[in-house]
Amino acid sequence: MKNFFKEYFNFSKREQNGLIVLFVLLVAIIGTNIFVSVHKSNQKVDFSDFETEIDSFLVYQQTHFDDSELFAFDPNTASREDLLRLGLSPKSVNGIMNYREKGYKFYKPEDITRVRTLKPEEYEAIKDYIVIEKTSYNSNRQYNRDYSYPDEVRNEPQLFDFDPNTATKDELERLGFKPWQTENILKYRSKGGKFKQPSDITKMHDIDKDFAEKLIPYIKIESQSQPASYDILVNINTATETDFQKLKGIGEAYSKRIVAYREKLGGFVSVQQLREVYGMTDELYNSISANLEIKGEPVRTININTADFKTLVSHPYIDKQIANAILNYRDFAKTIKSTDELVKQKAISQSDYDKISRYISVE
Repeated sequence: MKNFFKEYFNFSKREQNGLIVLFVLLVAIIGTNIFVSVHKSNQKVDFSDFETEIDSFLVYQQTHFDDSELFAFDPNTASREDLLRLGLSPKSVNGIMNYREKGYKFYKPEDITRVRTLKPEEYEAIKDYIVIEKTSYNSNRQYNRDYSYPDEVRNEPQLFDFDPNTATKDELERLGFKPWQTENILKYRSKGGKFKQPSDITKMHDIDKDFAEKLIPYIKIESQSQPASYDILVNINTATETDFQKLKGIGEAYSKRIVAYREKLGGFVSVQQLREVYGMTDELYNSISANLEIKGEPVRTININTADFKTLVSHPYIDKQIANAILNYRDFAKTIKSTDELVKQKAISQSDYDKISRYISVE
């Protein structure tokens, strides 16, 4: 046995030095791997770039009919900007433009549904405003032009006395206004616009002057000396869209925005929050503020001990930075015992806390 070990484990000085160097290298490699693994495990993964890409993708597909401007258009010639103004998503607009660039044409309104990126709800929203110019070539080598309108647009008008400041959508269309003209009038009113005299109707965009002149004798504008809604009191936390439309200057578009914003917030805690509704002007708010009130409807809160990132950022007052701050503090504290911990532990600023405090809870 002694001879065996002597034969196989007897190393020269040079071989011994080589083994020592090899051992040191192995220890260094193993130690480096262990250090890198521990360091990586302690690093937090930054998903901000990924979240930005997701947001961009969602915006690319998202429609914006709440802020749209509906008007007559020809899908064969409308510009990209015009299509976006109609409320179509950028994805659908690109689809229409690509369809045209390939040499295809739209011959009737429903042809636009051939664009695969166009959603059914988008078609339903714009179909009544599609006006396709038709060209034919006659023997005199001149082009005759005709405009194809949906059947409901060609209904015979019924003339009767009306006030353009209060007339309903149905009444305006019965008078002979096209759907996009009706929408423009309602939008003008929802932004606080008023018709002070019959001739003001001629100033509206897209309304033929000859048609406007026929209507002027039938326009009866209510006296503006006393607001029509002077005796109305609206609880902004329980009012329906119809209730809001009883207020002077609040039309269909504004009422939808108010109710939608209230739903996103979880309820109003102050009448002043109506100023935050998209498109609300100081003039319009001041004209209706005396008719607004808030009665004992508790707001809907978000439990910051259980809410995920998506739930937090869905609230209008909580952006990505605040949401991440809340989640990071919750990871550290395990359980948040009171909402003011967020300020005491400097997770968020006092100003941010003051804004969101009524909309967060710990249970």
